[in-house]
Amino acid sequence: MRIFQLRNLLKIALSSKGLSLSEVLIATGILAFAICGVILVYTLCSVLIATSRNINIASNAAIGLMEEIRSSTFSNIVNDYNGLTFTLNEIPESSGFVYVDDTNPELLEVVVSICWRQGERAIGEDVNLDGVLSADEDLNNNNIVDSPVHMVTRIANR
Repeated sequence: MRIFQLRNLLKIALSSKGLSLSEVLIATGILAFAICGVILVYTLCSVLIATSRNINIASNAAIGLMEEIRSSTFSNIVNDYNGLTFTLNEIPESSGFVYVDDTNPELLEVVVSICWRQGERAIGEDVNLDGVLSADEDLNNNNIVDSPVHMVTRIANR
């Protein structure tokens, strides 16, 4: 029975003279739609790759700065690092911030946050990358620049 069905399908396929214009147009439309989807995914992936690269660079820089702060003399940390702003060479339009909370003189809380511009979009709260957090930029009113690269550590006086 199965062989009979295959033979009938083969006869139908071989007996047709070609494709009609409507079949070609439908196939072309489906193909164009599929290609547009692939191009969209490719474009979005390239944006995600750039974001991932920048987050990696900024995270490594923040970790390096945290290690530098940890290796500093405890009594000099507040004077040397509180309010420090910096830029990253690997990300041309970037700004980084260091905050040191010395409310408890025996336990400092150090915050490092890095913002950057990627295309037309600002990543982080410092939208204009001027190194100053203005009132309209501080979205959650915590007086600290928030960003995807935002690291906090505590350093005790030993």
